[in-house]
Amino acid sequence: MARRIKYRVPDNRENFISTDEWEAIRSLQRWYNSEFFWTGGTLNFRRFLIFPNYDRVGSDSSIIRRRYDEMGKAGYSEEEIVNELEAKELIIVKRGGYEDGVIASGFTRVADNEFNAFLVLDFLIKVSRIACTATIDVYDEGDFVKPHRIRLAAGGGILKESDVPSDILDELRATRRIFAVVNPDKYDGHPEFSNSVSEFSELMPEERAKVLANWNWLGYESKASFDFNGDDFYGFDLNLKLSHLYFI
Repeated sequence: MARRIKYRVPDNRENFISTDEWEAIRSLQRWYNSEFFWTGGTLNFRRFLIFPNYDRVGSDSSIIRRRYDEMGKAGYSEEEIVNELEAKELIIVKRGGYEDGVIASGFTRVADNEFNAFLVLDFLIKVSRIACTATIDVYDEGDFVKPHRIRLAAGGGILKESDVPSDILDELRATRRIFAVVNPDKYDGHPEFSNSVSEFSELMPEERAKVLANWNWLGYESKASFDFNGDDFYGFDLNLKLSHLYFI
């Protein structure tokens, strides 16, 4: 499984996303997914997971897609569409997306493409400005987010010190650089990530051993692709886009 960046909006008394805000987030997400090249996965922030109610629609679930598309073209919001299809017992809905106890959640597979990691966090910072009464919890399985975890709110970042590895806490306090600097030129022509090896069964034993020796299920091998301390010397610095950074 390729390295992921996971994001969620906890369902508590403090967080709220309006229908209009969510439609703006969906529009922004579609733009990012179509405008940029993604090698492991795309943005996938969800409020609803939808499953056909086969007891009602039988084996032909195309009626759901047709009705969904019709209502979307007529200007209905995602929430209105989901509520109507659910009321007609055409679908079964899991609210909150992929996780429980959340308003919305999602993940993006980025493997070792740090420019894709940059795009994910760039998108989420913008989301936090759209949904200004919600906080977004982010977890990076890699090192673009240096402390691995950050909370985004109103365009800024919040770090819970108990979640930060002790060996970098003082550095982060001093530098206030939470995100690695990324040179996008390094990722031009980056191959798409795959969890499979073509014709693996046909390889000779020594070739199989070589493939497996170099394999890393998170999708990256080391920090060797960076110039220094997880940062490129030149590139995009997402730290400059944070409106504030608090340590709690």
